[in-house]
Amino acid sequence: MPVSMGARPSLLFVAPMLPAPAGNGLAMRAGVFLDALAADFSVTLLVVPVAGAHAGPLPRFVAARAARIVTAPLARALDPLWDLSSRLRDPEARATALMSYPRPALCRFATTPLQAEITAALAGERFAAVHVMRSYLAPYAAPFLPAHADAAAPFASLDLDDDEAATHARFAALAARCGAAGDAKVAAAEAAKYERHEARWLPRFRLLLTCTADHARKLASAHPGCRTAVVPNTIALPQNVARPRLPGQRILFVGNLSYLPNVEGIAGFVRDVLPRLRAALGDGVALRIAGSAPAPAIEALAALPGVELVPDPPAMGPHYTWADLAVVPLAAGGGTRIKLLEAFAHGVPVVATTVGAEGVDAQHGVHVLLADSPAAFAEACARVLSDVALAARMAASARRRVETDYAHACGVRSIREALVQRRHG
Repeated sequence: MPVSMGARPSLLFVAPMLPAPAGNGLAMRAGVFLDALAADFSVTLLVVPVAGAHAGPLPRFVAARAARIVTAPLARALDPLWDLSSRLRDPEARATALMSYPRPALCRFATTPLQAEITAALAGERFAAVHVMRSYLAPYAAPFLPAHADAAAPFASLDLDDDEAATHARFAALAARCGAAGDAKVAAAEAAKYERHEARWLPRFRLLLTCTADHARKLASAHPGCRTAVVPNTIALPQNVARPRLPGQRILFVGNLSYLPNVEGIAGFVRDVLPRLRAALGDGVALRIAGSAPAPAIEALAALPGVELVPDPPAMGPHYTWADLAVVPLAAGGGTRIKLLEAFAHGVPVVATTVGAEGVDAQHGVHVLLADSPAAFAEACARVLSDVALAARMAASARRRVETDYAHACGVRSIREALVQRRHG
């Protein structure tokens, strides 16, 4: 809802894409932060669109919460060293050059000219606080950050909803298992870059926010001069999610369909799990894959019997209504699985790998069934699709867990407590 800007303290919020109340998981996390920050600050939103540019008019959600919106002009800011490396025609030479690039890839626009443009665009503004979303945006906010976390002003906080080094290390292992040796080397190099990058930049923030308690403990040990707080990912709760209690055979997978862990996860499900499931339940088992920017490997899956692809769906509600079961068969990834929370919130039972359920306080057999081998995953799916009582019990428990801990209002409350109360601590 609209907020009165008044004479509240000013805050610079640096985000990698335009915040939104629904849709993309990163945009949703930015959205709940914008909602929370706007309750206590006059927010200037600096969008550094490394995660995606916005086309079209400014959404009312953002306009009602930000006093000012500035978008960093990335088109003319690319680091010449990265540009030269990425243009090499020989794949091995290009990979070697990109591996040797000294910063994480998403820092490649954080050049001195761009910092000067951002500073000029915000000339005359003095911020009582700066909040940065993800460590790769810290260099873009450098002109507004204190030199050290204990500096008097401004108060600086950093949202680390993903452990970037650990996530890229997992990407490396996944690529190696898939036979992509070059991609594995690049991802391993990226993991090492994030370790160096965060060692340099995190001490400039007084407060580090994470999705999980484990990540917060890791950061507290590595950066004792910074305080930490946990802000799980949250979602807007859909209404009217009562579901039929008849056995069904409709399975849904949701996600960014060009993201390697998603591509490999659902491809492995189709290859190794779906045949086992159909052998147990019959050929009527149907799979719907819904998400953005499907890779060619995902498009190829849609040619298989009983597999449907819905690219770039405008809304996910109808697909959760269609589904009897949602699956999260990931072997790698980072952060909190928004797709898991969405299924919970829509009253759809879920089967996931242990990695697929990371970042969510969900118990096996109560809120979700966990399985990490193809045979175990197929067996778990068959149990849910065959046992109406189990499916209903899990769905109800999972919905209650979201209402209690992962609803949008929970996120707003925890953010305000962390950023407002700790700012005066």
